Amino acid sequence: MEQSAAVMWTCLLGATFALAASLTSSNTDPRPPRLIDCVFMNRANVTCRWEPGDPPATRYTLQVQRIPGIRRLNISSKLPLTTFSCTTSGSSCTAALSGSSVSFTFCVSVTAHSASQSEHATSERRCQSGRLEVELPAVALSAVKQVKGHPRCLNVTWSGGLVDFPVSLPEIRAGNLTSQIQFTEGGQFDVQVRDVAVRDRSFLVCVFRPDTSYSVRLRHRFMGATSPWSQWSNEVWGGTAEDAPSAAPAFWREVKHADESGWRPSSLLWQPLRRSVANGRVLFYNVTCETSSSHALRDHGSCTDLDHSVTSCSLLLPAGRCSCSLTASTSGGASPEAHVWLLGASEAEPPSPSLLSVTPLDDSRLDVRWAAPAGWSPGGYVVEWRSVTEKNSNVLRWRRLNSSCTTVVISEGVRPLERFAVSVRALYGEKGAGQNRTVYVYTRQGAPSAGPSVEVKQISGSTVKLTWTPVPVELLHGFIRNYTLHFTSETQPARSVCVPAHTLSYSLKNLSPGVYDIFMQANTEAGAGAAGPVTNVHIGSADLSVVVWVVLPLILASLGLVMVACLAQTKMVKEKLFQDVPDPSLSSLAHWTPKPALEGSAWPAAAGKLELRYSEVVLLGESELLDSDLSYQSVRHLHTFSLNRYAQLPASANQTPQSSTESEKLTESLTKARSSSDAAVYSDVLLSPTLQSQQEPPPPPPLPLSVSVDGVEPQLEGDRALNVSPHSESPLSQSSDSSSVSICSVSPPRQASFESVYNPAPSLQPRPDHLCGTMLLLPFPRPVFVDMTYCAAGYDPYVSPAV
Repeated sequence: MEQSAAVMWTCLLGATFALAASLTSSNTDPRPPRLIDCVFMNRANVTCRWEPGDPPATRYTLQVQRIPGIRRLNISSKLPLTTFSCTTSGSSCTAALSGSSVSFTFCVSVTAHSASQSEHATSERRCQSGRLEVELPAVALSAVKQVKGHPRCLNVTWSGGLVDFPVSLPEIRAGNLTSQIQFTEGGQFDVQVRDVAVRDRSFLVCVFRPDTSYSVRLRHRFMGATSPWSQWSNEVWGGTAEDAPSAAPAFWREVKHADESGWRPSSLLWQPLRRSVANGRVLFYNVTCETSSSHALRDHGSCTDLDHSVTSCSLLLPAGRCSCSLTASTSGGASPEAHVWLLGASEAEPPSPSLLSVTPLDDSRLDVRWAAPAGWSPGGYVVEWRSVTEKNSNVLRWRRLNSSCTTVVISEGVRPLERFAVSVRALYGEKGAGQNRTVYVYTRQGAPSAGPSVEVKQISGSTVKLTWTPVPVELLHGFIRNYTLHFTSETQPARSVCVPAHTLSYSLKNLSPGVYDIFMQANTEAGAGAAGPVTNVHIGSADLSVVVWVVLPLILASLGLVMVACLAQTKMVKEKLFQDVPDPSLSSLAHWTPKPALEGSAWPAAAGKLELRYSEVVLLGESELLDSDLSYQSVRHLHTFSLNRYAQLPASANQTPQSSTESEKLTESLTKARSSSDAAVYSDVLLSPTLQSQQEPPPPPPLPLSVSVDGVEPQLEGDRALNVSPHSESPLSQSSDSSSVSICSVSPPRQASFESVYNPAPSLQPRPDHLCGTMLLLPFPRPVFVDMTYCAAGYDPYVSPAV
C-alpha cells in the first residue's frame, strides 16, 4: 500500500513539473505566423495573407524570393537570390515583382516582430511556381454568334487581352484552364453562371434557349482550385437561332346549332404561343379537319392561309363526329399538333364540373373554382368568360388548363359594372368536351342608368294593367332586386309600389278619376336607378263612360248621314248643271209638219201693206241661259246666213216710215253685245200693225230670190266685242199663221262673224222646198239643225227678181 501511494505521488509531482515547464516554454518561445495563400499577378506583384502568431506582433515582414530557373532543383545553392518584400501591421501585404514573370519558382515567408525588437518569429517557408497561384488577366471577348443548325448554342470567341497571358495555347488545348461564362437573357435581370470547357480561342456554349438574345462574359483560372479566378471579360451580346415550337398552341372551338342542311357553323380558336415555347417567330398556322372515318373536309372556310396575326377562323362542320388539328410553324419547323374533338349533333355530352363558384377579388379579377365530375377523370378543363350584352356579340375569352388545376384567377377583359358569364367545361380526350356550367357575376355593381318603359295594356274602369320591357343588360350595371312603380295625378299625392324583379306586368286598381303620370325605376344592390319614360293615363268617371259609349255612336251615325247627304247633293248639282241634252224625238213637235208658208199666197199690194218695224238681236249670257227653257250647255260656232240677193218690196202709201231711232237702237244693241263663249244670238222680225191687221192681202208679184249661206270664223276685237252692222234693208219672212218670224241670222251683203253658246235644237228634218237658205254642217259632236220653214218669202234660186 505504501509503495503504491508513493508511486502515485511521484506521478503527480512529475505531471506538475511537466505542466510548469510547458507553460514556461510557451511564454518564452512565441508561435510564428502561418501563411494562408498568395496571389501572383504576372509581371506585376504578389499578395499574400497569413494568420498572426502568438503573441501578436507589432509588425510583419513578407519576403518573396525568386529562384532562378537553373537552381530550381537545388534550392540550397549559394547563388544570390532576388528578394521582394513588404512590411505591414496587418495580416496581408503586397510586394512588387518588378516585371518578373510568374513562370519562376518563388519562396515565400512571413516574419513577426515583437515590441522588444529582439524577439521575432518566422513562418514556415513555402516554395512553388508562381503560376500555381497566379490570377490570370481578364480576357477580351470579340464575338458571340449563333450556330446554324444548333438553336441552343452560341459560338464565343476571345483573346488574351492587352498583357501577356501566362498560359500558352498548347497548355489551353491540354485543358490547363478552368473557365466560366456569365449570361443574362435579354429583358431579364437574372444572372446565370455556368462552367464551360475551353480548349481554344473559340468554343461553343450550348446552354441557351432558341431565338433568344443574351449578354455573355467569360473568365478563367489556371489549373485547379488553388488558382484564383480572373476578372470577368467585357460584355458581348449575341442571339440564338430559331427552332421549331416545343409545344402545341392552346386550341379550342365554339360550335353553333346545325342549320337546315345539317352543317354546324363553327369557330376554331387558338392562343399565340408563349415565347418560351415558340422558339422563334411564328410564320403561319395550319388547320385541318376530318370526320371520324378519317375523311378530310374539302371546304376549309376561312381556315386557309393563316398568318401569324390570326387567332381564329370559321368553317362548316358536319353533323357527325369530327376532329380538327392545329400546328404553328417557324423558320425552324412546325410545332406538335393540337387537337379538338367534336361530338355528333345527336350525341349526349359528358357531365359538367360540379361546385362551380366565381368570386370577385377586385374590380378587374375573378376567382373561379370548381370540382371534377363525380366518377370521371377529365383530361383537362376549359374556362370561358365573356361580357353579357343584349346581342351577345362580345369576344369569347378562354383558358385551357390541365387536369390537376381546379382553380384559376381570370383578369383579361374583366371590368366593373359589367355582367360576365363564366363557364367551365371538362375535356375527355377523344370523347370531346362535356357540358358547360355557367355563373353570371359582376366584379362591382352600380345603379341602373335607365328605367323600364311602361306601356298601358288595358284600362277597365278604375283599373289599369301595365306592362314594361326590361332594361338592356348593358344599362343595368347590376342584378335587379325589384322595381319601383311611381304614379301621381293633379288631385292625388305621389305614390309608389314595389314590384318583384321577375314580373313584367302589374295592375293598378281603385284609381280615382284623373290623369296619371306613371314611370318606373329598377333597383340593384347599389340603389335605385334612373327613372324611365313617363306614361300618361286618363281615368274617367263611370257616368262619363256611359255617356261616351251612348253618345259616340250617335255622333258617328250623324256624321255618316251628313256625308251621304253631301254625296247625294253633289250628284244632284251635277245633274242640274251638267245635264244631258234632251232627246228631240220625245218632244211634241217630233211629228208636227207645218204648212207651206208661201203656197198660193201673193205679196201685198203695191201700196205696201208690209212694214218692217225693227229687227231685234238679243245676246244671252251664261246666267240667262241657265234660267231659260233652252238650257244651253255647249259652246259651238253658229253659222251666218247672208241674203245676197233679195226682191225690193213695193212701196206703200200707207206704210209708216221706220224711225231712225229704232234702227240706231238695233245697231247699238248689236254693238254692245258681248261676244264670248257664253252668249247666244237670236233675232225677231216683227211686222207692223198694218200688216198684222190685214186680213187677206193681195198676192204680190213673183219675187225670185237667191239665198246663200256662208259660214264664217269668229273675229274678236278688243274685249271680245261682237260687231254686227244690221242693214236697213233686211229680208222679210212672213207666215200666215203668225205675225212674228224667227230667223237664224240677219246680215247685210257684207258678212258678219261672231261666236255663240247654244243648246242644239231638236233635230227636225227640213223640207227642201221651204228652206230660206242652205245649212252648212260642221263636224261638231252634236250638229246644229236650223229650221227655215217659217220663211214666208218664196223664191227661185235660178230666176232673177223682176224689175
